[in-house]
Amino acid sequence: MQSKFIKATAAVSAATVSSFALAGGGDTYNVGFSDTAYYNIASGGIDPASPNYNGQGVTAEAGRYMGSFGWSNVVLDVCWNTGSAYSCWASECTFTMSMSDGTQTTYFNVGVPVADQTGSDIEGACATYPTDGSSAAGETIFDPFAFAVDASGDVQVAVYQAWDDGTGMAGGSVITADCFFTLAGEVPAGCDGATGSCAEVHPEPGCDDLTCCAVVCDAAAGGDPFCCEVSWDSTCVDNAIALCGIYIYTCENPQYSNDCATSPMMLDLDTPVAFNTVGANTDGPPEIDCGSADEDYPIWSDLWYMVESVDGGIMTATCCNTADFDTKIAIYDAGEIGSTFDPSTLPASFLICNEDCDDPTFFTSEALLAVDAGRQYLVRLGGFVQATGQGDLVVSIEAPEPPIPPQTCDIPGPDTFTQNITDVMNSGGVACAGGGITTENNYCRIYTAEDMGNDQFTIDCIRFGMTNPGSYLAAAINVLKSPSGNVDVYADLELLATNNFGLYTTDGLEYNVVTFPDGVNVDLSDGSALVIEVSIPQALDGFVTFGGGTGVDVSSGTTYIRSAPCGITEYITNGSIGFDLEWFVYADGTAGGGQPDCPGDFNGDGMVDGADFGFILAAWGTCGGCPEDLNGDGEVNGADVGLVLSVWGACP
Repeated sequence: MQSKFIKATAAVSAATVSSFALAGGGDTYNVGFSDTAYYNIASGGIDPASPNYNGQGVTAEAGRYMGSFGWSNVVLDVCWNTGSAYSCWASECTFTMSMSDGTQTTYFNVGVPVADQTGSDIEGACATYPTDGSSAAGETIFDPFAFAVDASGDVQVAVYQAWDDGTGMAGGSVITADCFFTLAGEVPAGCDGATGSCAEVHPEPGCDDLTCCAVVCDAAAGGDPFCCEVSWDSTCVDNAIALCGIYIYTCENPQYSNDCATSPMMLDLDTPVAFNTVGANTDGPPEIDCGSADEDYPIWSDLWYMVESVDGGIMTATCCNTADFDTKIAIYDAGEIGSTFDPSTLPASFLICNEDCDDPTFFTSEALLAVDAGRQYLVRLGGFVQATGQGDLVVSIEAPEPPIPPQTCDIPGPDTFTQNITDVMNSGGVACAGGGITTENNYCRIYTAEDMGNDQFTIDCIRFGMTNPGSYLAAAINVLKSPSGNVDVYADLELLATNNFGLYTTDGLEYNVVTFPDGVNVDLSDGSALVIEVSIPQALDGFVTFGGGTGVDVSSGTTYIRSAPCGITEYITNGSIGFDLEWFVYADGTAGGGQPDCPGDFNGDGMVDGADFGFILAAWGTCGGCPEDLNGDGEVNGADVGLVLSVWGACP
């Protein structure tokens, strides 16, 4: 199995980092903090004009590139402010620094000194971190030539609270912190304005990639200053390939006509083509997004196919349940239809990879991608951990379905049930994903009659937390009944209703809503349980999951996950796979909504009598979707009284 469960994380605007630094710099500037309160952005935490700003300015040489930012001797007090539902976390204390990225000067996050995702256990109190009595230290090394001191020479270093707890108070205080930043070495003269390719020999010094050029000419990084002083010879090219990760395409000893990316097989859409990867070479580059388990980045023994997208749409490339080995499928943009593809651009042309579909036996693959009209795409099929075998590949391109309009629930019944104790979402969920893109995932919660507040309930709408940073998806909410009270065997559940909804791109954690105009009548008087499920298809380009909180945010029950691509074919709890993450769900409607086979019994006592007539009077007037609107005309009036009288007495 290659796909794996991943927790959703919030996106943070941060400085890009590198695994190497350039020599020749070394100018270091120090900044210290002592008993310094830090605030969130909304409260002025990074606004120099705010009294809550704690930043300190340092004058450095204008235009010099930044090399690194570091910290030591860091001790924090992290607070749970009175009036907030939660404590701030230690991991939300963030160092930020003003730098220029070549287009603007702004604050970039440059370090999180303490990674603990915990805070104070007591409202109105603070806790000291690190919790073991030590102090924190670390360093962030920036990408070469990515950030510089701006023209003013002023560098601001500040500490702020990444999460807004809504109180306006400090998230905590920095008891002590010794910080520093260093300036990188100057750009080698031979790199400034150089035009030759770093991957090709040329008589002039330097090459056209500034970062690569500087590294190759840096003796401390394993390079040679000769390359920037005399000429860019074959040794410089070899060093560039090794130090800069330049990709050089080769295809040796091909065994099949489409064993090389330079000779892909043209595919007819919707037509299966048999393949056999046994003996094929591996000529494509390793792909990090294809290595979600065991860090197995190559797509082993790969074969290549070309697909033309005349009209655009949603491309599906699949060998799901047709191959006899563990597969990977990657897709690359090969340019306009009819153009010649340069295989040396494969790393830059990579679009998507899928490792596992709904195949718990062989973990075969199915990749989905939105493709443009008039372009051609390379489909690369190979194996996981050197696996080879046979199967059939099918590629199709379908016009996308029109988006489902957002739904609203304007006049729900008066009652609501939920298992969460707050409506403030603070955590994304867990999802089966490969290459950072989620596969098919299903989540559910189980509700008893006690949870509903009655053994009968008419559901008018369901509100639930979701997060989708990627493209629109069509998903579904399912309302099911479990005779056994559990979800151990999905086939045993009875489907009461389903509602397809549009899952649009969200700004973080947001509530979605689905509505049931005719109501969903739920009867748990036989001791059964209600199951509310969200089914999410494979994403095209994002990490899609539920929104909610953790175990402390729910009063009962828990969240279950089912995802065949991760080998989970029946529901299990999130906790059983190590994630304390809970989906937030609300159901709105009318408690005691009546049995489906006994209209008029609004309180569910088995009788249509004066008590139920009281429900009619209470709902009198316009009441679309109300169970008291027995004839469904949007009004509770005399016609509905007549229907109640016609079934007066004991329910059949």
